Amino acid sequence: MRRTTSIFGLAVTLCLAFKPMSAQEIQNLKVSELATHPLQANGLSITITGLNGHQLIASVPRWAGRARVRMSIENKGTSFQAFSPFDLCFVGSDGVQVLPIYEINKADDSTPLAFRIAPAARLSTEYVMTGRLNFPAKIYLGDRLVAKVAE
Repeated sequence: MRRTTSIFGLAVTLCLAFKPMSAQEIQNLKVSELATHPLQANGLSITITGLNGHQLIASVPRWAGRARVRMSIENKGTSFQAFSPFDLCFVGSDGVQVLPIYEINKADDSTPLAFRIAPAARLSTEYVMTGRLNFPAKIYLGDRLVAKVAE
């Protein structure tokens, strides 16, 4: 009996050691930690370098009161990868979902566009969201919850 228990214990241990892990576990982070914890999705590494739940005063009046997110997106793969800003979704503690509505660049602001990132390339972008984001918040990439963020 003792030998059967030992063999069973070894088998369970081996199964757990080789259990396939999900692509990425849900991270529990503070806003200040986002820059050091990249989110992984579809071969892309997305580093959120700034996240603001809302701006009381903004340089462009229609941006006031809205959340903003600044990020760096890197393709670590060997082929082009597509990224759509609409795959990025934030849900606040009040259940309100906010999405990118304006892409901010040096010349003006525009509607966010989907784009393809070349192999081993990276780019930075900033978005104004559809509304205010209340913390703690959840961050989704595509269909997956990838992080829970507190202030």
